Amino acid sequence: MPANVRTNQTILHGSVDSHYQATEIRYKIFVSIWAIATLFHMATNRMFTVELHYFLLSASAIYLLFKPSSIIRLLIFISLQLYEVFNALPMGSNHWFFAAFVNLTILQALIYQVLKQKSFRVDRVQFLKTFAPAVRLELIILYFFVVFHKLNSGFFTPAVSCASDFYVAQNAYSLLPSSVEILALNAYFTIFIEALIPVLLCFRLTRNWGLLIGLIFHCVIAYNPINGFYDFSSVIFALYFLFTSYRFSNKLYNVYKATYNRKFFVKAQLPNFSYQKFAVFMLIFIGGLLVVHILTTRFHDYFRHVIWTAFSFSFIAIFITAMLTKDTRTGVADRAFSIAHPAFLLIPLLVFLNGMAPYLGLKTESAFAMYSNLRTEGRITNHYIVPVELQIFDYQDELIELKSSSDKVFKSYIEGNKLLVYPHFQRLVALRKPKHVTYVRNGVEHTFRLAKAAPGHELLKEQPFWFRKLIRFRPVSKLDPQPCSH
Repeated sequence: MPANVRTNQTILHGSVDSHYQATEIRYKIFVSIWAIATLFHMATNRMFTVELHYFLLSASAIYLLFKPSSIIRLLIFISLQLYEVFNALPMGSNHWFFAAFVNLTILQALIYQVLKQKSFRVDRVQFLKTFAPAVRLELIILYFFVVFHKLNSGFFTPAVSCASDFYVAQNAYSLLPSSVEILALNAYFTIFIEALIPVLLCFRLTRNWGLLIGLIFHCVIAYNPINGFYDFSSVIFALYFLFTSYRFSNKLYNVYKATYNRKFFVKAQLPNFSYQKFAVFMLIFIGGLLVVHILTTRFHDYFRHVIWTAFSFSFIAIFITAMLTKDTRTGVADRAFSIAHPAFLLIPLLVFLNGMAPYLGLKTESAFAMYSNLRTEGRITNHYIVPVELQIFDYQDELIELKSSSDKVFKSYIEGNKLLVYPHFQRLVALRKPKHVTYVRNGVEHTFRLAKAAPGHELLKEQPFWFRKLIRFRPVSKLDPQPCSH
């Protein structure tokens, strides 16, 4: 075997003796972390058994963890995730919607490999090399919009900025200063960090530093009380792995093998009884129960404070260890963004168009504009760069002001001083069928009464299926600047 394809990482009873074997290990590790990210997502709202497809998705993730090399198990897993996302549309969180794009890319790569090789026996190394560049590109696009959406007047207004809200909420864990000046600087700091990470990831020489900054950043925000961001952070951790070095994947494999082999060492010691071993066993048993009791009583959100802490801290610690180890092959291959076929630009393009949706007059939810203070509705925009004239669709043009209603959802919007774009308002009326709702449209007050409405009334018409599934809007605050919201 040529020396230039060998790694120098010894792995207990053998070594990763070729680039090919090392890449196979990387594939298995990525699949495992990707499955773990799904379990973190399901844990956020304790969705494991709420509905059958939630249970099946959770079970498929665990099933995949037991044999990450299985293509069939992976196919079942990503199919269930895609079904879950499609079934929930237009609802769904941004990171989960993005995860669906990633799974579509993986599915596309699987089909590509089967057709290219004319065989259902998939080469996992080539499979990984096929989807990884496109997924890396998609993550860079996601970061671009996370930053770009925040370039608006609301985000840089300390009194309403989401950066301020998250900073103040984070103080539940610390004694950080919270002066107006600090809050103002925090918006710039947030933009700087979120812009720096993808820039560093794009270049091999700076990639490890981008990963380290990103890992720490996403680890920290996962503890913010505003939301259970460990679901979002776990997805980012999994995708970061595709940017890491073979040194890191080998180090992870080392830790896994050492832990696995230690089990056999312990089992070998059990037949030989001694009072010392019995005392150690009882100490571990009682101590374990005590630890469980403390964690149960001290931490209500155990998935965040216990499981996420163990996962993220271990991931970061191993990454730092690998990063500090000198090796000439520590980066992803120079062709990290080398697309296997032009067709693999399709889904990154869809990711980009999804992020552009608010500026085109399309949807304002699940467009990666979460917690950005962005407003584009009612022919008004607070974005510093994109003019409202770019909107080529008119779905956001008309804003409805609610005055009164018998429906609790409409009442909540009235109490929250919220406006609705007309398609959103019409969808809610057709869905909820309120007994009455009084609203203002184009300066004219109207009252809809269900008892008097004709069957073909405009507000009762069902929107096209594609529109209901793909287009979702969020309510708009009457206040200016735009307050923080999802």
